[in-house]
Amino acid sequence: MRSLLVPVLLFCASASTQAQGKKKCAETPIDSTNPASPVYQECHVKRKASLRGSPPRPDFSPNPAGSTACYRADFAFVVDTTGVPDLSTVRRVSSTDPSFAEAVEATIARLRYAPARLDSTLVRQVVNFTSGLSIRTVVVSSSPSGAFSPPSGSRMPRAPKC
Repeated sequence: MRSLLVPVLLFCASASTQAQGKKKCAETPIDSTNPASPVYQECHVKRKASLRGSPPRPDFSPNPAGSTACYRADFAFVVDTTGVPDLSTVRRVSSTDPSFAEAVEATIARLRYAPARLDSTLVRQVVNFTSGLSIRTVVVSSSPSGAFSPPSGSRMPRAPKC
């Protein structure tokens, strides 16, 4: 019986308008210079903007010779009153790899949200979007017939938190 190492890609993405912990909200909207179309933080709205459906996967292939096992990219942008990201506001907050961050940024235009509400009015809101990719190596055994199967009693490992 032979063993074969198989890299497994595990994508995860999350859209959140929450910061870690509870932050105090500023007294005024972020963009109070344009009263016709202010931008609000989550703490200002009655119903926060929420991602509709699953986010698209980034078109990214990790470098097989690279040593990185976890990729992560965090962005902040404004979601307008129709639930569409305002691409002129996209800002990269952090990333573990520039190529992965570029691939994630290219997917932002395809994201759709249920827009935020301030009482009964639809409003623009800043959201945070995070996408991650974990690479795990799994040992798979081959039988004399050439078929591959995981070792008995083994389970697929969970993706590490990047």
